[in-house]
Amino acid sequence: MMSKSTILESLKVCREYVNGDESHVEVVDIPLPVKIEFNANTIKSLRHKIGATQAGLADLVGVSKRTVEAWESNRSEPNKSARKLLTLLMQDNSMVNKLQYI
Repeated sequence: MMSKSTILESLKVCREYVNGDESHVEVVDIPLPVKIEFNANTIKSLRHKIGATQAGLADLVGVSKRTVEAWESNRSEPNKSARKLLTLLMQDNSMVNKLQYI
């Protein structure tokens, strides 16, 4: 358990930081994962970004061309597995080369 003096010292350092004194703190930015909303525009944009046809994207993700057509017309949404692969493709273009051979 922290002692009262340790807590008070921490609060003092926090107050100093808020007032512009960064000499006693180390600021670390930690990016939080963002859940991507997969709608027709997102999927079309991804497909164009990676230079794939609807059939090509379908092959990468393991679905039919008709499924990609349905995604791109907002008739359906990708399931959890497809969303994970689409997210990987959005984050790293080199995934295209890796997924082509699976």
